[in-house]
Amino acid sequence: MKPVRFDPKVHHDLLNLWRKPWDETMTPDALPEYGFVVPDKAAGFLYRTDSSVALIEGIIAAPGLSREDRNEAVNAIVAAVRDEARRQGFKLLLGYSQLDAIKNRAERFGFMHVGPGFHMVALDLTKPDPPGL
Repeated sequence: MKPVRFDPKVHHDLLNLWRKPWDETMTPDALPEYGFVVPDKAAGFLYRTDSSVALIEGIIAAPGLSREDRNEAVNAIVAAVRDEARRQGFKLLLGYSQLDAIKNRAERFGFMHVGPGFHMVALDLTKPDPPGL
């Protein structure tokens, strides 16, 4: 699966449809410039800062996907965000979630688990990727 760049004119309504089961909506101005979509499957975003740290956030998958399709699509999104953060010169990519599955996925990508409660994870973008990713 190859992610494409997020285009609010094309993809925004789809993201709101995916958020509907959680009674969530997001206006286009709340999303950053750099996002990626695996069409009809998943999306995620790179939130840039004015430091060497960036955030990976807003990862969402379409409801009803098989576990295999969801994993493949979300892995492709994480890799695209990671690669874009590196390309832009960031040195640390942070993410957080309450879900153990997200923490576990992050650890497979080489993120370190930082703290309790919410799972805060960090990826040193100056190091090589783990094998197989």
